[in-house]
Amino acid sequence: MSALYYLDFHPADNPMYLKKLGNWVITFLSSQDEVANIQLAITSVLPRQLSDNLQPSRIIIHQTEFDNRWLIQQIECYNSLDGKDKLLSCNDKVGKQVIQNLIQEFNKYDVEVNLL
Repeated sequence: MSALYYLDFHPADNPMYLKKLGNWVITFLSSQDEVANIQLAITSVLPRQLSDNLQPSRIIIHQTEFDNRWLIQQIECYNSLDGKDKLLSCNDKVGKQVIQNLIQEFNKYDVEVNLL
């Protein structure tokens, strides 16, 4: 069984109220009217090379019972070698690097978020 990882946002930086930060756009995967079971997609609008063949494309997060803590469900990267998306997790070195890069970019825009 793999460990669970979370993005912990500052109370003033609820991702449900954020739209675009740098090269990332945040959208609802679930209905905005839904009060439970909320999923958000954090999508790269200008993919950057993470390695020779991987580009981060989207991170799926799910709201938890803790107001500011969001479960990282999925990390998607485009693999230019085979032209397909590759699913990563924070258990992977590359997946963790995607999340660290996201956190650094969010911090540039004064959005406080940490990996738990």
